[in-house]
Amino acid sequence: MSFSDLFDWFDHVYIVNLPNRADRRAETTQEFARTGVAIPNDHVTFFAATRPTDKGEFPSLGSLGNMISQTRVLAEALEIGHDRVLICEDDLHLLDVAPDAVAAVLSDLQKHPWTIALLGYLEPETPPTGHTGLIHWHDGTLGVQFWAIQGRENIQAFHDYLVAVRNRPSGHPDGGSMFFDAAFNMVRTKVPGTEFRLATPNLAGQRSSRTDIHALKFYDRIEPFKTIAGLMRRVLNRRRRD
Repeated sequence: MSFSDLFDWFDHVYIVNLPNRADRRAETTQEFARTGVAIPNDHVTFFAATRPTDKGEFPSLGSLGNMISQTRVLAEALEIGHDRVLICEDDLHLLDVAPDAVAAVLSDLQKHPWTIALLGYLEPETPPTGHTGLIHWHDGTLGVQFWAIQGRENIQAFHDYLVAVRNRPSGHPDGGSMFFDAAFNMVRTKVPGTEFRLATPNLAGQRSSRTDIHALKFYDRIEPFKTIAGLMRRVLNRRRRD
């Protein structure tokens, strides 16, 4: 069982990517190629992310842009009529996991009820090891590199929740003007009936890359540091793959 089989089970696979980040498109194309999947194709596509000009009460322009972009992905899935979609960030790193582990995750996706499944993440750093596949998870998570949602009613509910979050002030008890990561955690308790699952083992992490969400460090803004940082990240990512 391979990542290709996992991708094929979904109605569509979206990769959220800012149009100006050709570097990330190229690197993500390489990530998928390692699994034997050539992208983009009719089934796996890059989704043009949004970069707003005013952050409002959001922590940063990138955080608002990511919130809008994730909302638009769900809106497109609804418009097209998809029932089950996989959504990826363009800095994901597909981990070298055993084929049996991928098979177990796919089997649990097919056989057990779930609303949202987080398949690739940064935290928990050490997920439980008692079960290979999907587990119920009630604690917080960090990183939404690789996640899935199914059921048109559920897609609509999450879409509507994100719209509401975007229109609420920061600090609102139901969630407002926050990072998408935070909304991803809050939706489990704010939208009734949400069944959340976590993949064990983790299937995807995050490549080293210049951020689009947070404020840039000096070495991502000023030459020659910007070029040097890019080179160092490529070396680091290559070592991870090797």
